[in-house]
Amino acid sequence: MIQRFQESITFRDGKYHVQLPWHADKLALVPSNHAIALHILDRVVRSLEKKGLYQEYVFLQQQQEGIIEEIQVDPQNFADYVWIPHRPIFKTDSAATTKIRPVFNCSLKVGGSASLNEVAYSGVKMTGDMLDLLMSFRSNKFVLLVDIRKAFLMVRLALEADKNRFCFFVKDGDRLQCFHYATLIFGFTSSPFILGSILKFHAAQYPFDECRVAIENQFYVDNLMMTESDPAKLVRLYSQVRRRLQEGGFVV
Repeated sequence: MIQRFQESITFRDGKYHVQLPWHADKLALVPSNHAIALHILDRVVRSLEKKGLYQEYVFLQQQQEGIIEEIQVDPQNFADYVWIPHRPIFKTDSAATTKIRPVFNCSLKVGGSASLNEVAYSGVKMTGDMLDLLMSFRSNKFVLLVDIRKAFLMVRLALEADKNRFCFFVKDGDRLQCFHYATLIFGFTSSPFILGSILKFHAAQYPFDECRVAIENQFYVDNLMMTESDPAKLVRLYSQVRRRLQEGGFVV
């Protein structure tokens, strides 16, 4: 399965595209979940409208960036798609630019059915060992932490069938809108494995040097940790890492 997934990785239009690694024999066990997704949406809308916050709980920016796509689905065909409930979480950090963001429940189980996370291949560990990364802090004087902006959302889905397993509802007044994700999402069990695989794949496109080693081995999910005793060398390495990641469609 790992080889089949790795062979599906392609780079086009400035982004990496993948086919998701599913346990194909279990996919049929995932129900549509449209009824519960609609029920939870109504509850979320009522709660946020009472607080005067619903207009802040929008997906406009993600739609503009091509992360989500609006789809036209007749209600009688809802059962042909997989719908994921979402709810808001609130950020109280004064530095946060987005105070409310949605969280999607890919582990939703109804009765004896399977969840999306249960039928997806979670993969092998692709990120750096946290203990090794922390120990490197003790051997060098300077530490640089680099975070990839919206890392999962920068990885595109190659197949419409995969996109249609990440559908969700939004209310615009009395109008029900249907969307699906065109990217990986937070909360999906395969996302860390996929991101790690792509980072290693991308690093391997360059000559073997310190920058390649850093990208291949010093990421913990979407956070790169680098240490050095020479701050000038650390700055140079950061510039190289940043440039190469940008060439792969990732922004730090």
